[in-house]
Amino acid sequence: MSKKGFRLATVERLREKRLEDAAQALHEAQAAVREAQARRDDLVERLRAQRHGENTPYELELESVYRFRLRGDLAEVDHELHKLLAKLAERREAWLQARAEVHAVAALHDRYRKQRAEMLMRAEQKEMDERAGSGRRMPVARTGDDSGGA
Repeated sequence: MSKKGFRLATVERLREKRLEDAAQALHEAQAAVREAQARRDDLVERLRAQRHGENTPYELELESVYRFRLRGDLAEVDHELHKLLAKLAERREAWLQARAEVHAVAALHDRYRKQRAEMLMRAEQKEMDERAGSGRRMPVARTGDDSGGA
């Protein structure tokens, strides 16, 4: 393999590693968003739920404090979810960029391999043409029986 082919293979492996890392980071960001959404949904459901019991002033006051706390928790989760969604968008963009780079390097490497194969075929054809033009015979490969008898 030539230096160019070696460099392309190395760059391709590095880009693939970067793509794997970006995919892992994207997966982690998606998991964090799903977790925050589940917490938010749970808080919303708890806020919607009617607590049954006697409506004494003490219980109404406790219910008010409980709902106030839930609304505060919901605001925190909404803020966190907003940050996580922004982070998810960044990670998705990084993953798309890494994927594009992998495809670009792979295309370059494939084109290099094709050019190299064509160059080798042309060199082989040139050698065969030179042998045919000079009157020399090509070595014959023996595939049969070498017993020497007829």
